[in-house]
Amino acid sequence: MSVNKLIKFYTLTPTPCLTLNGITNASSSNQVHSLFKSAFPTSDFYTLDFNKKTLFFDIKEYDCNHMFGICSVEEKISATNFMLQRNRQTHITTPFVTIDNDEQLESYTFFYIDFIHQKMAVIAHKKISKIHDALSQFIWEKSGNMSKIQILPESITDVEKEANKLLDPSWLELSYSSPIMIEECASNLMETLGDDFKPLKLNIKVKLEKPNSKLEFIRKLIKLSAKNNSNNNPNQPSALKLIGKNELGLEETFNFLETIYTKTVPLKLTNDTSTNIDYIKKQLSYYLQQHLAELT
Repeated sequence: MSVNKLIKFYTLTPTPCLTLNGITNASSSNQVHSLFKSAFPTSDFYTLDFNKKTLFFDIKEYDCNHMFGICSVEEKISATNFMLQRNRQTHITTPFVTIDNDEQLESYTFFYIDFIHQKMAVIAHKKISKIHDALSQFIWEKSGNMSKIQILPESITDVEKEANKLLDPSWLELSYSSPIMIEECASNLMETLGDDFKPLKLNIKVKLEKPNSKLEFIRKLIKLSAKNNSNNNPNQPSALKLIGKNELGLEETFNFLETIYTKTVPLKLTNDTSTNIDYIKKQLSYYLQQHLAELT
C-alpha cells in the first residue's frame, strides 16, 4: 500500500561544551558525531522523560557517518476507551487494554542523521512532533550535562525559489485573529447572526484559478508575509499558505510565515514491519541526499 508522508529537515550545530574539549579543531561532522556518541554509546535502547511523556529510542544503525533510529511513545488504552479484540476464528471478544499488560502499543517517529553534512530527516508522528528538542535534551542529560548540540528545523533561504517549485497552485489559506480584519471579512455573517455571535478567529480558504504569472503571484504573497514579519501588524494574517503539487504529483503546502524545508513523499509499505523499517531508512537517506543536492 502507498501512503504519503511529510519529511522534515533539520540542521545540527555543535555547541562549545566539555565533551568537545580537546577536539575543537576537528571537523564539525566529527564534533556532531562525538556529541551523539557521548550520549548514545552504541546501537541500543534508551529512554527519556520529555514533556511529561516517556520517550523510547531504538537506535537501529549507527556509525561515524550516520544514525538511523526510531523514537516512540506509549499509547495507553484502558477499558474506558471501549476497544475490543475479536478472535477471527471463534468471533469471541475480549476487552483490549495496554494498562497492566506485558506488551504495549507505541506511536513512533523515524529519524535519519547524516553526521557528515550535519543534517537530519524525520518522518514524525504528531505525538512526537519535537524530536529535535528531545534529542538535544537527551544528549544533554545522558552525557551528564557535558554535551550540548543545537538541532533546529532548517530554514529556507530562497523563499521565492522554493515556493515557485509548487506546480499548479490551487488553494490559498489565510488566518486572521484581528477583530478589525474579522469584522471586515465577516461583516455580513456577523450582521445576520447578531450580537451573540463573537468570532475570535477567521480562517479563509480560497480556490485559485491558474494565475497569469505564478512567479508574480508568489512575489506578492512574499511581500504580504514580509509586512507581517516586519511590522508585527495585528491586521496582517497569522497564517499564509499556498497549496499545490510537488514534482512527485503529491499535494504540498508552502507556509510563507514559517518557511521551513519539508517534502511530501510517497511510501510503499507492506504488512512486514521489519521490511518497512529498512525501506523507510533507505527512503529517508535518499530524500536527505536529494535535499542536500538541491541546496548546492
